[in-house]
Amino acid sequence: MNKIIRCKNTNNKRIIVLIILQVFLGVAPILLLISFVFFKLYEMKLTAIIVIALIFLCNAAYVILARRYNVLNSGRRGEKQLYNSVRHLEGNNIIFCNLPIRYKRGRSEVDMLIISHKGVLIVEVKNHSGTIQGSWKSEKWEQRKHYRNKTTTFEIENPIKQMRRQRDIVKSILNAAGEDVWIDTVLYFSGNNVKLRLDLRENDYVCLGSRELMQFLENYDRNRTLTRSQMEKYAKILDDARENA
Repeated sequence: MNKIIRCKNTNNKRIIVLIILQVFLGVAPILLLISFVFFKLYEMKLTAIIVIALIFLCNAAYVILARRYNVLNSGRRGEKQLYNSVRHLEGNNIIFCNLPIRYKRGRSEVDMLIISHKGVLIVEVKNHSGTIQGSWKSEKWEQRKHYRNKTTTFEIENPIKQMRRQRDIVKSILNAAGEDVWIDTVLYFSGNNVKLRLDLRENDYVCLGSRELMQFLENYDRNRTLTRSQMEKYAKILDDARENA
């Protein structure tokens, strides 16, 4: 039976704050418009300009926050899908969800870290859609979305490099405790409407969809078997370290 340790998801608070701000920014222009008409503010030129500018700024801010909310909420859905899939993984694994990690100046949050008899594995989930194109060595990847004969292009951070930083931090935490551990990473795209055009190395593991991810996890084997005591020891080190992350 799997032992699952669910840490606090820092994005949950951000999502709540964004919802509150969106409600405020959605109501504020209406109240300003009512005041503009009821108090005849249009008769005062300077006041009218200020009110109109505030209405415009509220609408612009609402659009920006709505985009940010959609990104965070999409990521949360991907993390939930990842959890619902991996919790049924066979074996007596120790699974951390949303694990905060920190070593010296390095800080990050791992979507999922699995400690099994086969080794230690970091799983990073992306809930993107469209066409994702990039190379393992690029700083940025390109995301193209196609909708109603219109193509929109975005730049996203290279998740391969993101996972590499996470792996280095986790290794540093374990090494500082006297443990030399091999750690692999796997990038998981949870969306149904995504196409990948990636230039990767042999050990850059990428899975598309939950079925492919589960097959990868079930077949994953570094030919290095960890004992239960080793698994518990690594888990305790990381669990203690997250208190200071």
